Amino acid sequence: MNPQISIPILIAAVAFVAFEGSSKVIEEFLFREMRWHNKESIRERLAQIGKISEDDYGNFRLAQMSLLTIELILIVTLFSFNVIKLPGAVILIGITWFATVALTERNLTQRCIKRRAEIEDEFPAIVEILTLAIGAGESPAAAFKRIASRGNGYLAAEFRIVVREIEGGASFSAALDSMSKRLQSGTLRRFADSILISISRGTPLVETLLNGTSQSRNLERVRLLSAAGKSEVSMMIPVVFLILPISILFALFPSLSTLNLFSS
Repeated sequence: MNPQISIPILIAAVAFVAFEGSSKVIEEFLFREMRWHNKESIRERLAQIGKISEDDYGNFRLAQMSLLTIELILIVTLFSFNVIKLPGAVILIGITWFATVALTERNLTQRCIKRRAEIEDEFPAIVEILTLAIGAGESPAAAFKRIASRGNGYLAAEFRIVVREIEGGASFSAALDSMSKRLQSGTLRRFADSILISISRGTPLVETLLNGTSQSRNLERVRLLSAAGKSEVSMMIPVVFLILPISILFALFPSLSTLNLFSS
């Protein structure tokens, strides 16, 4: 395409988008684009990192749309200056579209995994404090409120959400069950189930929490041993593929040099 024609068209398109950005057409387009596939999956993963409002979902989709728009403008600019041809531009748009969506959602998944691991790391200490508070005579809801108001970390933040739901009219059982489902952690799922069963059957809650604390400590120990084993294997990679070949070369080089000298 001739740059004398394509550049004015590009400038006009950008000016139209900027001028009509607040119009109903652009708003409807953005709204429809933010409703593409995986909506419920995205909401679940955002809830796992503590973003449960509608604005958080809209901001995530808006960030995706912003990246895609920037990439589209760059590709159109390259096409306008005849750097790439039309088939290449179409293919590049498709590749960047799918790559951007996949990478942003993968990043969100990695953030969920990291946050869940940190919550499970905090879990034994928080449960011990909860056990002390309930053993001192406080109710489970009051103990949750105490930890939520004074604690730091991701699990304390989740306790604040539980307290907020209880103050909003939800029952303690429903709020605790909602937290365990939202975080999708096996440790927290067992913790919530044990508390709910203990409350419903009238069994001593302190003993249940002590058992849960010991189990979480054992699981943490197993996880650390597993991570140590994987690190051991990872440490062998530079030894086998870098240090050992260099050592063999240093050992064989004098002999090879002597053999070459005799052969010559």
